Amino acid sequence: MDISNRNILIFDIETVGDSIEDFPEDIQNYLTKYADSEEKRLEVIEQFVFNPLTSKIAAIGMMDHKTEKGCVLTNSEEQFNFQNTHEGFTYLTGSEKDIIAKFWEIITAKNYNLIVTFNGRDFDCPFMMLRSIYYKIKPGLNLMKGSDYTFRDMHIDLLKELTFYSNTMRGSRRKFTLDFYCQRFGIHSPKQDGVTGDIVGKLFAEKKLQEIADYCIGDVKAENELFKFWNEYLNF
Repeated sequence: MDISNRNILIFDIETVGDSIEDFPEDIQNYLTKYADSEEKRLEVIEQFVFNPLTSKIAAIGMMDHKTEKGCVLTNSEEQFNFQNTHEGFTYLTGSEKDIIAKFWEIITAKNYNLIVTFNGRDFDCPFMMLRSIYYKIKPGLNLMKGSDYTFRDMHIDLLKELTFYSNTMRGSRRKFTLDFYCQRFGIHSPKQDGVTGDIVGKLFAEKKLQEIADYCIGDVKAENELFKFWNEYLNF
């Protein structure tokens, strides 16, 4: 696949699950109707973070592959003074609706025609599409174009590439985390800096936006390095 003349964007999102109390009682009952114990009810609520209709975006990291510069869009309606700890990155804040609109504005302005993600086909891309229409924002690009086996021309999902489009959790084509691939291939993982996706919700509640923004930038940087690795050794 020749990528030499493509405008390539690496992006990644961090999300936070909604509180069950945020929903009307009938929706609460609907969402937890198969949970027959408090333990299972809590498990259902923990899964809210993965669906765009039961969670929100905390941050969006964007990086231009060629310039290796970008931005992080952080969900905050209050002004926040970030320390610019990542050279070449701009820190921006706004309501969730604002940062989603900004995401599409950047994609359109830069005319990106190849998207790079890690697990983006199953998570980041459909999340961005559905969260956009939740706010009645028309996406600037169909991130879900094609089928799960024909989208490669406009989207390189590194998890799909490294598992050869398998969904198994066993054998040579099993799925691993971004952190695992990075460490095995000698790439710096953002988790080595002390933050993991599991605590983003806690950080968001505590308004520790610097940690979230830096972690999100770390993810896109790692994905960019993994993309380079893929392009050198696996791009046929």
